[in-house]
Amino acid sequence: MKKILNIALSVLITTTIFSCDNVDFGDTNNNPNGAGTENTASLLAGAMMRYSRLSGRDYLIRPTLYVQYMSQVTYTDEMRYNEAASDWNGYYVQTLSNLESVIAIANNELLHDPIFLSNGSPENQTGVAKIFQAVIFKRITDTWGDAPYNEALQGFENVSPSYDTQETIYKSIIEMVKEARDMMDTGTLGPKGDIIYDGDVTKWKKFANSLILQLSLQLSKKYPGASGYAATEFKSALNNANGVIDEVEEEAWFKYDQVFQNPWNANRRPDYFMAAEFIDALKGEDSDYNSTSNSSYDARIEYFANDASLNGVPYGFENGSGAGATGMSTLIWNTDTSLPLLTSAYTYLNRAEAANLGWTTETASTLLSEGIMKSYESLEVHWEGPEIADEASDYAAARVLDATTFGLSRVIAEEKWVALFPSGFDAWAEWRRTEIPALTPATDFLNNGTIPRRYVYPTSEATLNSNNYASGVGTLSPSTDNNSSKVWWDQ
Repeated sequence: MKKILNIALSVLITTTIFSCDNVDFGDTNNNPNGAGTENTASLLAGAMMRYSRLSGRDYLIRPTLYVQYMSQVTYTDEMRYNEAASDWNGYYVQTLSNLESVIAIANNELLHDPIFLSNGSPENQTGVAKIFQAVIFKRITDTWGDAPYNEALQGFENVSPSYDTQETIYKSIIEMVKEARDMMDTGTLGPKGDIIYDGDVTKWKKFANSLILQLSLQLSKKYPGASGYAATEFKSALNNANGVIDEVEEEAWFKYDQVFQNPWNANRRPDYFMAAEFIDALKGEDSDYNSTSNSSYDARIEYFANDASLNGVPYGFENGSGAGATGMSTLIWNTDTSLPLLTSAYTYLNRAEAANLGWTTETASTLLSEGIMKSYESLEVHWEGPEIADEASDYAAARVLDATTFGLSRVIAEEKWVALFPSGFDAWAEWRRTEIPALTPATDFLNNGTIPRRYVYPTSEATLNSNNYASGVGTLSPSTDNNSSKVWWDQ
């Protein structure tokens, strides 16, 4: 990807010149070619903070509705799949641009002043910035499909960037993560401004490999074979000498405080409740709402729901009632509650799925059990609620037994659905790929009755970047800019 030093006057990403009213330029107003070179630690921290605090319906809540973690009782359009266009400026303008500045400065030795060098070695600063860019580009392409990638982040040099195919983006970011992992050196100074691992390069290398597991497995519908592209990349990352995230203390979590607040705190609207479909699955209820194979009590409900004894709200109706229903736990939406980016539980469950696909020689049932137990442990460590770890082994054993009846693929996917809460975007990407659990679409739907497979492109793309927008729409299935059209890896 072209490295741009000129991000001075604007970080115009797609086609629109944004007003000061709706863009936070953060630290990108300084010119790295001028006397006021940006502080790369501030740029890195700003990108991570902004990404972790993106909120509102488009950036936080919609996917939790689509996978039926949450239900609405008023203002129910999102839960019923309205076809509104969705903005991506928060990703391109407010996060990727800062990271691109870090990379550009690190690649220009003329800008390596004492402040820059005190912020970490150029290779380590670049490596973390590239890995985090990969995280964001995955979010973008999973959410919309084809998108600006190679021509993104060029500012006024290119106000009509072409769209890269999702296949190109995925393969490019996998290579970018490998390059970043391999350039980083644990023997040199780690990056300052790293709000996730505090400059721990060893953990970033594990994160990189775990991210590749996630990226490659997301392509399993396109490359299902054990000797295909996805399996090859998966095995290479799993066997890399730097390892993967397999302990809770190695997990990547965003940390918050009274100033840098958890985004759920500002979005705990009174019309959002836990969905009956999720609550009944956690309780193991034999009900019409529980579409999973689980019939055992899952103690993680005590972390997820504000009152585990209450019911959830049935999903997908224009008018509902929250009377006697539970909302999201305060353990999750307190101002200083940490939120997960990539966990050991998810990594173990990805390994379990790959083993079940025949991509590796690991034992899928063992990894399934370990993933469940790590999920329990991680909640206790990070959210400091009730003690539930003692119940993990019994629940894990019950789910492994369920797999002998219902199949490992189903149980693994269901346990991912639970373990990823409240990370709606990751859960939504997983569900679109596997369609497990077998969720029932909203009854009072506003689209064609299909659980959304993507977001509608931003309105500005159709009006100001029409040719490239049309190419992006053309690769969807069907080739219409609707939320029911499928992106490439979902086809």
